[in-house]
Order: sequence, then structure tokens, then C-alpha cells
Amino acid sequence: MKIINLSQRSPEWLTWRAQGVTASEAAVILGRSPYQTPWRLWAEKTGLCQPADLSNNPFVQRGIQCEDNARRGFEERHQTWLLPVCAESETHPILRCSFDGLTETGEPVELKVPGQKTWDDVARHGQASLAYRLYWVQVQFQCCVAEAERGWLVFDPVKSKVNPLEFEILREADFIEQELVPACLRFAEMMASGQAPMPDPARDHFVPQGEQHIEWQRHAHAYRTAEAEVRRLESALKAVKGQLSEAQSSLVALMGEYLLADQDGVQVLRYRQRGSVDYPDLLAEIAPDLDAQVLEAHRRPSTTRVKVTLKDDPAAVEEGADAEQTVAVGEGNPPSRAKRRRRKEPEPAVDAVDATEGSSDEGDIIFGYF
Repeated sequence: MKIINLSQRSPEWLTWRAQGVTASEAAVILGRSPYQTPWRLWAEKTGLCQPADLSNNPFVQRGIQCEDNARRGFEERHQTWLLPVCAESETHPILRCSFDGLTETGEPVELKVPGQKTWDDVARHGQASLAYRLYWVQVQFQCCVAEAERGWLVFDPVKSKVNPLEFEILREADFIEQELVPACLRFAEMMASGQAPMPDPARDHFVPQGEQHIEWQRHAHAYRTAEAEVRRLESALKAVKGQLSEAQSSLVALMGEYLLADQDGVQVLRYRQRGSVDYPDLLAEIAPDLDAQVLEAHRRPSTTRVKVTLKDDPAAVEEGADAEQTVAVGEGNPPSRAKRRRRKEPEPAVDAVDATEGSSDEGDIIFGYF
């Protein structure tokens, strides 16, 4: 391998990483990551999309803060020293690593300081856990670049009286030579040529191009205009409903103990309505061991929901909130009324979960650049 004289997390280091394929990207490239797709990674590395900002993620911050302690702990347990360096493959310089540490014999050590959920999963399931399977690919990549016969994967909570979970990972030559390296080199060629990997419609973002982009802008402008009008009308409606409620309360107060009034074209009826049955609580009482599959057999058809968020709407910025409109549409079912709500904090992008979904879990697993 070729050592590269760079300080990790420096601007120069970020540029160097962006121009190559790194160990932390290997699982994504192979399609093994539930958090990011090959297309999304390609789009971020080619500048088509902006990467998610994880700098304020508490898991990321904790991982960075505790890395030195985790490194010292490994050194003490194994009576060695670890050198955090950046390096490129001698054979394929496009393959790059930022090692948490290399032992005196050149073995890579990948240090993770996971959140409690990830720690519990690794402690319970070991090599079958999601974190281990993702980082196993990363360590194989590191063994390839370092030309090492084995590496180490360490989950260290950096807590007193809690022993780290250490895994010795042997180099798997067939996997590296037949699957890992070819896939990473193909991905590097796609970066250079601008040819995108096949996107996943269920996980990747639609990015309109050419005429589609022009049409998208036209419809987006129409949506913003209509949304602003809806906001104005809703504000006026809210005021009128307030007047309606005040007048109703006054009429009811005038009626005293009477239940019915009909005067001047206004009829007021006071009545008592029975409360609804709490069916989940009822089922828990009469059938606590009910098989979930029985409930699924009686579930109504699912619906497709659409949520539109105006991220940079000037009116929303003034109010310190994004505007959302959610419309439910289902085949064979009438569409439900649009629901509108306000949020004080903007919602993370879909791919930060990438959605997925579970952004906190993503931060828990993928807490750094390594």
C-alpha cells in the first residue's frame, strides 16, 4: 500500500476521499447497505445530490470523541500500538482507506463506538448482526489495501466494567478478488464516465433532467402558489370558525337546562354521545395471545400516501416551520381529506434514513467517515 500524508477530517482529506472509493463505501457499492443505495452514493460523489450532513448527529460526535480512548484500549489489551493513517492500494490507487489504526504488523483495526441499540444487537447476535455484516465488508476492503492477512473489528462502548466486543476477521481472498475489487472498480469507472448505476425507485430520489426538469419547475411553482393561497384561506377560515364557536357557546349558555331551542332560524340540540370502544385494549384483555397473522387477515387494503414539503418556502421560513400537505389515495377507496400540520423542526431527508427511515439507527450504525 501507499501511505498518503493527510490529516483525517481535514478539507484535503475530504477531497482525497471524494475522488476515490473508500472502505466505508464498499458495502453500499455491493448493495448490502440498508441505509444507502449505489445510485445515491454515485449521485453524491459526482455532485448530483448533496450528502446528508451527519456532523450534528450525536452518534457521530460520540464516535469521534471516543475514538482515541477506544484506540488506547486496543493497544493496552493487545500490547501493540495503532497508527491512524491514510493509504491507497498499490495495485488500484482509486481504492483508499482511512485506517482507525494499523498494528505494528500492518493489520487494520476498525474501531466502532456504537449506540446502545447496536451494541445490544452485536452482543446478542454476533456475526449475524447487521453492524458486523456491514463492517465485515469494510475490514475486507482494508485488508485488501493494507495487503494484510487479517484485520480486527472492535465494538467498544468506552465504558468502565464493560468489555469491548472484538472480532478477528481473516482475509477472504475469493471475496476480495472476485466480488469486492471488481465491483469497486466498476463503480469508480461510473464516477469517471458519469454513467449512473441502476437506481432503485423505492429508495432513490427522482432527479428530473432536461425537459422533465423544466416541467417539474412549472408544477412546483404552481404548487407553491396554490399552497400559499390555501394557507391564506385556512387562516381566514380559522378566524371565522372562532366566531362560530363563540356564538354557539353563547347560545348554549342562554338555554340553561333546556336541551332544545329553535328560534330565528337557528336550532340548537344538546345531546350525549357514547364513547367509542378501545378495540386494542379490548383485544389485549379478551385475547392477549392473539396471533398477529389473524389480525393481518382482517386488515383493510393499504393506501398510497403522498407528502409534499416546501423546504425553502419564504413564508414557512418566516414562521420557522416547513409546510406539509399529505394526501391519501387508495385504489377502491375514496381519497381522504388532505391533512395539514406544522412542524417546528424540518424533517430529515428520506435518504438519511434513506430512508431511509430510521435516521437515528443510521447514525447509530454509520457514525463516521471511516
